[in-house]
Amino acid sequence: MKFIISRNKPALIYKGTEISYKELVRRILYYSDLLTLENPEDKVLVFLENRPEIAYAVFSIWEKKGISINVDAGSSASEIAYFLTDSEPKYLYTSNKNLEVAVEALKISGLNIPIINLDEVKVPEKYTGKKDYIEAPIGDQTVLLLYTSGTTGNPKGVMLTMENLLSNIDNIAKVGLYREIDRVLALLPMHHILPLMGNLILPIKVGCTVVILDDLSSAAIKDALQTYKITLFVGVPRLWEMFHKGIMEKINAGFIPRILFKIVAKTNNIELGRKVFKKVQDGFGGEMHIMVSGGAKIEPQIVKDFNTLGFRMLEGYGLTETSPILTFNRYDDIRPGSCGGALPGIELKIAHDGEIIARGKNVMKGYYKKPEATAEVIDKDGWFHTGDLGEIKDGYLYIIGRKKEMIVLPNGKNINPQDIENNIMKRTNLISELAVTEHKSHLVAIVYPNFAAIEQGGIKNISEAIKWNIIDPYNIEAPNYRKILDIKIVQEELPKTRLGKLRRFKLKDLLEEKKRVVEKVTEPTIKEYLVLKKFIEKLKGVSPTPKDHFELDLGMDSLDFVELLSFVGNTFNITIMEEELSHYPTLYDLSKFLHDKGVEITEKENDWSKILDKDIDVFIPKSSATLKFSKCVLTPFFKGYMKINKNGLENITNQPSIFIGNHQSFLDSFILNTALNKKVLENTYYLAVNKHFNGSFKKWVANHGNVILLDLDNNLSETLQAAAMVLRQGKNLVIFPEGARSRDGEMAQFKKAFAILSKTLNIPIQPFVIDGAYKSMPVGSKFPKSTNIDLTFLPPLYPKDLEIDEIVRKSENSVKKLLEKS
Repeated sequence: MKFIISRNKPALIYKGTEISYKELVRRILYYSDLLTLENPEDKVLVFLENRPEIAYAVFSIWEKKGISINVDAGSSASEIAYFLTDSEPKYLYTSNKNLEVAVEALKISGLNIPIINLDEVKVPEKYTGKKDYIEAPIGDQTVLLLYTSGTTGNPKGVMLTMENLLSNIDNIAKVGLYREIDRVLALLPMHHILPLMGNLILPIKVGCTVVILDDLSSAAIKDALQTYKITLFVGVPRLWEMFHKGIMEKINAGFIPRILFKIVAKTNNIELGRKVFKKVQDGFGGEMHIMVSGGAKIEPQIVKDFNTLGFRMLEGYGLTETSPILTFNRYDDIRPGSCGGALPGIELKIAHDGEIIARGKNVMKGYYKKPEATAEVIDKDGWFHTGDLGEIKDGYLYIIGRKKEMIVLPNGKNINPQDIENNIMKRTNLISELAVTEHKSHLVAIVYPNFAAIEQGGIKNISEAIKWNIIDPYNIEAPNYRKILDIKIVQEELPKTRLGKLRRFKLKDLLEEKKRVVEKVTEPTIKEYLVLKKFIEKLKGVSPTPKDHFELDLGMDSLDFVELLSFVGNTFNITIMEEELSHYPTLYDLSKFLHDKGVEITEKENDWSKILDKDIDVFIPKSSATLKFSKCVLTPFFKGYMKINKNGLENITNQPSIFIGNHQSFLDSFILNTALNKKVLENTYYLAVNKHFNGSFKKWVANHGNVILLDLDNNLSETLQAAAMVLRQGKNLVIFPEGARSRDGEMAQFKKAFAILSKTLNIPIQPFVIDGAYKSMPVGSKFPKSTNIDLTFLPPLYPKDLEIDEIVRKSENSVKKLLEKS
């Protein structure tokens, strides 16, 4: 069968050089002369990065009626060794870049296979070849062997025949996706079936021009799009997300573009979008015909937005085992959220358990040397079981999720993690990558932060920012079984395939508690580094390395940062604001900054009394009028509607105290106030976040209600100093040591700020316990339910003979013990 025909038209473009179909045929024929393949089962392993030689390699193997084994150019020697021993190829095609790995792989395998380094193959100018076309095997002969990585065991080799490939090529031609006039941009790695077919085999068979990129930077992609006027662009969701984010940031930054976008979006007119957003079109070369998204499910809003911008983005679905495409959105019938209707000649249906199954000539021959594995996915009636869950609406397929990746909780609830991930990612730019998984019977979010945005935002405590600003708002809206109850911050990208698909089976490894391993490194000898290292060793009880992240590696929290900055101020005589610390997240970064400043070093011990003994410019209310008014109004309400039981009132003393208790609901402060007598109430103060009291009326209420407004989120030093000022004036202070209201009714761990204040200023702790308020008004409720609430005051705790950690432990245990009894 003639697969490629010689003609004077560009077939490939690489690094600015055009290779015509005539030249392509000549080079393929020369490469085929390098091979001696004696039967249809003979194979050649192609271990190459994206470059024209991949085309010469694959098609030269087919010219010799052999089987091409395309493997990842980023594979390790042991991985290549497995492919070699499993498939036993006759030759190994590689390049200078991969030669060393190829040689090592052969040693591991123990095989004696000739290596052909294509960087050393030069096609003589006088070589003409014997014909003007390239042949390919026909029928049921295997022509491709592609290894797919599974969650368990070794990768399986998928055998694809020429009948499989031609079935897909012919069916795609019937729906008009590829045209002979198309210029295709190829940047995805061609060991994977989607780019191998979509960016090479299919367009070359049709007669398109393929532009192969070696530089994958955004600048290089943009240059190629504009230089070669690309008309067809195959990408994966991660690529489209990157483009989408950049475009939408620019549109949303301007009033007129933002309004125009909203207007065009409502019309759902792609041609109108093409005219209105001509500048965006020109950025992609101005002649884009189709954008193809595959490899994973794409967020529907991204498809909608590209359509609004005048681009036809078509999402498809398929697998390596189906050659690959099963479904595709049609050019004039794009349905965001769906991966389209089945291609002609393909039968598609949903099995009784919701699994997508398919039948047709495109379904693989089977897994190489694995008949049992083949029988598990292809049933006796020829239906291929995809492993994906979905539903079909009006002929279009909608993917629900991967069958094996669905999370089944102990309560029997099924959860598609990608739905939660998409929901959360819409809310923020502080997260680069996110994965939701089940761990210890509850949902956990594994977060790879956007460190550039973290630094730009002056965020010093990454975990707290992500937990309270991103995860918590999601949890408030989500049903209980879909709530994220824990987060894990990681410093490296999540495990993915080369196409950017998350390898979920590897997530469990990220959640395992690993013993801290300190590798031997060359440490800086500058004094600033040595002094800071000594301080951190004493503070955290670990020996830090230069590149250790203060929070993520050393476990430093907000109070640790206060101590660190105080130490820096005393020892180096330089003031660093808390929000500035995000610019120096590691021991080395901070040391180098101090060294470059050329500051004088005078080592001094940290002392909380010195940290707290600083008067700051903060308004302390002189009137408690609104506090007393709210008590008068709410006391009858709480008595009649809420049924509050007050216990242990005799434990409240008249001396200045720090009231601490568990935080169950929005009602807690009001409940506490109703139990305090007039004298104690007038002398009791609260700290509050200033952003919650915007507006003159709210500020007036705070300023006449013993509420001190501070920037609690970004300046803990100032918060502690304000608290100390209040206590030194003989006032009481209310602190909820959990730091936030309970999200699930359970009490969280106490933070030690209250204990530092108590110990340093010798102020007694007055513990109280609230039980029942969560049932009445959990987070997200707009009005309380009528229920019994118990408020109990425990005996005071005096700090004189206790350490800070003991104060925290005793206080927390006393509150928890009473809650557990109820």
